[in-house]
Amino acid sequence: MYDEHDSKILIYGGGLIGGTAAKVLSDTGSAVTVVTKAPSLQNSDNIDWRFGDLSSERPDETVAGSQAVIYAAGSLSPASLAPSISQLLTSQVTPVIELAEQAARLKIPNFVFISSGGTVYGQTEVIPTHEDVRTAPINAYGMIKVQTEQALLEVARQSGMRVIILRVSNPYGPGQEGTRRLGFIAAAAKAASLAEPLTIWGDGLSSRDFIYLSDVANAIRLAAFYRGDSEIFNIGSGTETSLRQICDLVSRIGGSPVDVRYEQSRSVDVRRSVLDIKKAAQLLNWHPEISLETGIAKTIRR
Repeated sequence: MYDEHDSKILIYGGGLIGGTAAKVLSDTGSAVTVVTKAPSLQNSDNIDWRFGDLSSERPDETVAGSQAVIYAAGSLSPASLAPSISQLLTSQVTPVIELAEQAARLKIPNFVFISSGGTVYGQTEVIPTHEDVRTAPINAYGMIKVQTEQALLEVARQSGMRVIILRVSNPYGPGQEGTRRLGFIAAAAKAASLAEPLTIWGDGLSSRDFIYLSDVANAIRLAAFYRGDSEIFNIGSGTETSLRQICDLVSRIGGSPVDVRYEQSRSVDVRRSVLDIKKAAQLLNWHPEISLETGIAKTIRR
């Protein structure tokens, strides 16, 4: 659709999502620079890995000439406590907006922000949930994502730079560490392999929309070269799966049972979450390709 060869792409955040997107973009011909605080999870000689963050780089020098700036960093999780909302806004939102404003001054065509489709909508009754549903997060993580989204869209309105927000549901795949903070599927697989108990907060009937990492990376690649107006896109599988169903699948595919221990539900967890992904199909020409069973098998085999 657009010539990706030798296009300069800058990614802030080299974790699972940012690192996987970097490899996909590099493999399709883009010149990719990744600024990351964590060691790379991807092996590629064609990616310029720079270890640092927004405070340690020269943003204007790094951003200049990019086709797209992609922000995929962040240190919060849905269960993170927020002792100071003002400090959260200063540390989590302000740096992203400053980066976007620098990109706008440098006439960068696209700014892509990785948001959360699993938390920004809160306890909605609209299932599957489309992008026009009112955001009502019930935890600090979702609140920070919503605040960042709104500020970025205002930057887009004032500057003319295109902002693409990807509300990613529940990504999973090889490389996750198997802790609840970094993915339920990986946690279930790790518990089964080590014959350790897995804690589920609630009755296990809560649902999520699980999306494989390479599918997320392909959505990011398409967003980097998108030529429409500034948009918000849901990025998920479009399929609702309960935590109990995940444990059953991990047990069957991996060949080892998941020993589940149920604890009292938490106020920071939504009950049901599944995304309507028709808009991304229509405007981004994006479709998830990896089925849940195939993705779980790939995750277990890692």
